[in-house]
Amino acid sequence: MDAIAHAFLDPTVRGWYLIGCLALLLLPMVALSVWFHRGIRHSPGGRALMRRQRGSRIWARGSLADAAYNAGDGVSIMQDINAGRYGRHAKAMMSRVYWFTGAWVVLNAIAFGILIWADEINRVVE
Repeated sequence: MDAIAHAFLDPTVRGWYLIGCLALLLLPMVALSVWFHRGIRHSPGGRALMRRQRGSRIWARGSLADAAYNAGDGVSIMQDINAGRYGRHAKAMMSRVYWFTGAWVVLNAIAFGILIWADEINRVVE
């Protein structure tokens, strides 16, 4: 582990690691978005789900009440998906999205956690 912390003292290694972290932050979500939007259209329930999502009023004035409204609307859509109102295809796709997003969050926490840990180790050494 000390070798990892020591490697981050080199600005080149640190820079490449940050580029990798940025790629980890962005590329999986871009790929997930493309996959989801291509796949959800293949069922009538998926198309209905996308129509509902597009038809939802979005309050974006920046207040807590607007955030609560938007969150409540999102929870309502999620409950309808889990209840099967949009069919098995949409429910299966959303289940994959939930698992993929959860794994993505964990991987980002690990990747950025290593960087934070190395910064703390190296700050004590300096």
